[in-house]
Amino acid sequence: MTSPDRRTFLGSLASIVLASSFAGCNESTDNAPTAGVTPTESPTETASPTPTDAATAQAFVSDLSDGAYGRARERLTTDAATRLSASTLERLWLGLTAQHGAFREVVGAKRTTETGRPVAIVTARCDEADQSVRCTFDDVGDIDTVRFPAEYSPPAYADESAFTERTVTVEGTGCSLPGTLSVPGGVAGSAGGRADADGRTVPGVVLVHGSGAHGRDETIGPNKPFRDLAWGLATRGVAVLRYEKRTAACDVPPGDRDIDNIVVEDAVRAVDLLGAQDEIDPDRRYVVGHSLGATCTPRIAERTALAGGAMLAANARPITAVVRDQRRYLLSITGELSEAEKEKIAALDEALVRIENGGVAPDERVMGLPGSWWSSLLAYDQVATAKRVETPLAFFQGGRDYQVTEEDDFAQWRSNLGDAANTSTFLYPDLSHLFQSGTEPSLGAEYSFHDNVAESVVTDIAAWVDRSGR
Repeated sequence: MTSPDRRTFLGSLASIVLASSFAGCNESTDNAPTAGVTPTESPTETASPTPTDAATAQAFVSDLSDGAYGRARERLTTDAATRLSASTLERLWLGLTAQHGAFREVVGAKRTTETGRPVAIVTARCDEADQSVRCTFDDVGDIDTVRFPAEYSPPAYADESAFTERTVTVEGTGCSLPGTLSVPGGVAGSAGGRADADGRTVPGVVLVHGSGAHGRDETIGPNKPFRDLAWGLATRGVAVLRYEKRTAACDVPPGDRDIDNIVVEDAVRAVDLLGAQDEIDPDRRYVVGHSLGATCTPRIAERTALAGGAMLAANARPITAVVRDQRRYLLSITGELSEAEKEKIAALDEALVRIENGGVAPDERVMGLPGSWWSSLLAYDQVATAKRVETPLAFFQGGRDYQVTEEDDFAQWRSNLGDAANTSTFLYPDLSHLFQSGTEPSLGAEYSFHDNVAESVVTDIAAWVDRSGR
């Protein structure tokens, strides 16, 4: 029998995913998941950490690794425990192991001080990376703050000396979108641009975001998948333009938030801007879309000349079907559903049926998203559009992705377009929705921890661009 705490955690996580739409990409500026109470500066003498503090921190991490979330919570101060449930601890730990692989061991504890309080930093060693767990203690040795520090770092496959970057602006209707152009070949770049160091022009890519108010790096917690892609591709000879999404850079009324206004039209403008740069071969302009951006790639290809479109985690199903299946996935991990969970599913189905029947006004929000967004996606047939366009398309799918799945989405793309001469497909069994490696079960909480887009994805995109441009 699954514990009520676990069901509560998964139910709340499902709500978070739904609120951020099918892309599962909630943009966050919090790069270090924190739990408990953050202490204020103490005017008293600094307390020194003790071996007992270190032992308590190690025991706390061991409790998490054992799945003893309630026992771990007992090591917290009363205030911290009030703010930090066992299910939240579980969310953080499952996210850590999903991102970094199976837990192996605790690797010691470093003792220090912070804001006048003792701190013990424990290293949790997992299959793919180590993760620090930072515990701050009160005067009697209980943990009053828990942090899982996570900061972005560039991928090893990116050589920052192999390219240069300059600021550009995508000028949209009533809104300017700041962007960055990464140019291979060590070109300093002028305002007007010029060819690379050997006098050649190079292929160029425009990155198109998933759902959410994303910046140019598509920042999600400590992860920056678009920076990974831009730097990795520029290292391999492909110029990349990434820009601020309209919903991040501008004030967009809810009723205006449809896929054309917030995705497609700005992407077309970015493609035009890319082609106007002197370094770029205008006949080798590509779009690389992620999630919602991938789903919209065929529509973009209908409206501007592209040498190709790469679609990373593109859903083939209607958006309402995607949302239903995400909720079922998250709740299926718990086994038997509680009555409260069944009521939540029924309420969700009722809301989705209302959306499907056109009963939502353009500016009315359902699950945090305006009716204009829902209706524009439901009216758009991405599979039919992809079959209609002559632009070469490439489909990239992570096998661990529960938001856009191999079974329900990638299989449809393969079934409908797999035999086309201008279609390529790439499947990565161990990668998530962000194309990062990890372990099952994949959950949105793993995005709280840092990783980079897998090198194999970057290499395959660069090779596909090279092949399709010949």
